[in-house]
Amino acid sequence: MNVHVLPSGEVALAAAQALIVRFAVLREKEFLFLSSGGSSLALLEHLDAGPFGPHSTIGVLDERYSSDPSINNTAQLAATDFVIRARERGAHCIDTTVHPGETIEQLAERFELALREWMERTQGVIIASVGVGSDAHTSGVMPYPEDPAFFEETFNDDARWVVAYDAGNKNPLRQRITTTLPFLRRIQHPILFVVGESKRSAIAAMLAAEGVLNEHPCRIWREVPSAELYTDQVV
Repeated sequence: MNVHVLPSGEVALAAAQALIVRFAVLREKEFLFLSSGGSSLALLEHLDAGPFGPHSTIGVLDERYSSDPSINNTAQLAATDFVIRARERGAHCIDTTVHPGETIEQLAERFELALREWMERTQGVIIASVGVGSDAHTSGVMPYPEDPAFFEETFNDDARWVVAYDAGNKNPLRQRITTTLPFLRRIQHPILFVVGESKRSAIAAMLAAEGVLNEHPCRIWREVPSAELYTDQVV
């Protein structure tokens, strides 16, 4: 993993520029851009939709099971100027908004089917903006130090790219749909945007020589050699 430490005010632009470079290289090739929600949406303000077109697809890295557009990640993503401009240029989008009467399990199945159909059809490249929580979660994969078996069964099953689960008291938004660790390992170009003093311990755990995924899921990015971390924290 390459680590870039910058002043707080420069991190978002630097991470966005890293994404822009990868989009530009793939301007005429099939690629999928998956955006994290939360603070990572700030990167979209700096992105240029120019490289996007019918060869490109946009989606989210994980989803919150809610019909509230202020909570659902895809609804928030779709409302950004960047995605509006990309769609005007012909970019496709993976829809993970909650359809009427759709259960959380059905949404997870629909999300997974969309990812697998995209991969089978294009054999393209996956680029992602990635966040890390102060608890060391990444995508929607929460830490389970108290239950390694549950963590392994839920998030590290090679047969599943997306899973739905109840995060309980681990997050205020407990109904989650997330890409799994086997899928995260498939991302060719993950760009991590992790800022703030509250993230320092999570970054330290991610970069430490030793550790386990069920305690610090963000360590999954150590398994992706091309991962780039942009942060304002020195650890």
